Amino acid sequence: MKRIIIISVLLAAAFVFYSCKRNEGASQISSVTPAATGSTEAAGPARTGTDGYVLRVNAAFYTLANDTGSESDRTTWAAAMTLGERVSILEQRRLTFGGDGAVYNFTKIRRDNGAEGFAWAIHIAEAGALAVVVDERANLFTSPRSVDVTGQTLPRGIVLVFAPETERDGFVEMVAYDPVPQVIRRSFIRTGSISRRNSDIQASILMQTAEPLRNEGAEKVRKDALLEAALLDFPDSVFHADIQALVNPNAAAVINTERVNNPYMYATNDNVNVRDFPDTVVGRVVGSLHFDDEVLVVERTTTDSTIGGQSARWYRISEPFEGWVFGAFLE
Repeated sequence: MKRIIIISVLLAAAFVFYSCKRNEGASQISSVTPAATGSTEAAGPARTGTDGYVLRVNAAFYTLANDTGSESDRTTWAAAMTLGERVSILEQRRLTFGGDGAVYNFTKIRRDNGAEGFAWAIHIAEAGALAVVVDERANLFTSPRSVDVTGQTLPRGIVLVFAPETERDGFVEMVAYDPVPQVIRRSFIRTGSISRRNSDIQASILMQTAEPLRNEGAEKVRKDALLEAALLDFPDSVFHADIQALVNPNAAAVINTERVNNPYMYATNDNVNVRDFPDTVVGRVVGSLHFDDEVLVVERTTTDSTIGGQSARWYRISEPFEGWVFGAFLE
């Protein structure tokens, strides 16, 4: 009889232990849900209790009017955050955003001032170290090997978070927010394509924060102050010339153009930048072309420019949208 009782107790204990482990596993799985469809995508599950960085200029900081722990909890805008701002990651949540009731991935964070709230998951990167892209077009790779190039690039000035422990063979793993397609890029990048210097990172943050501001009223005052701070505080930054061009855009050379005989051309590469001015310093990226995209050319510059060892003219296009494309990527 004692033997039967002991066996029964052991079986009951084993059942309780198995049930707990199964429930624990179910809880972990349900905490990671796919992103809702739309123009945003999830940054991937982050470990809670770690530090993180804000990857977007003026990233929104939200609060909840009524936190019930449900996906139906609706976010309310509270403040804007700074690119590169360090935060503490608390948990991952699915929350409701907008009037249509759509549910998206959010990250609960704590800011340095102690305020707790939520940010879009794609705007927060788990801790590592900050760096900034210094190449005009930095190639991305699926592994630390040159043959595994993805065909995707990051533009100059993008602030990213990299994992120092993954560095090998001239590559390092990183995560960045690409503002034109509004997606997260998780991949490897060449270490020579980025700068880890604080002066370069901070100058880029100031420059990117200033760029969207209008040249009138209070916004112009703030824009001028941000650019002035970048020039005075970080005079050795690799972005010094870029910032000077924003301070004095009229300093750019006069561009002479001519009409073209064949108005239709095609992009010969993916992620071809389209700029609002035919210059990589003054011209801001307003969009991108994909391989074999057809464009309607309006005019071209009368002289060649040399970028990355390639010489070509700039072409102004009107379709699929307005802007300038470097001719080395058109045919």
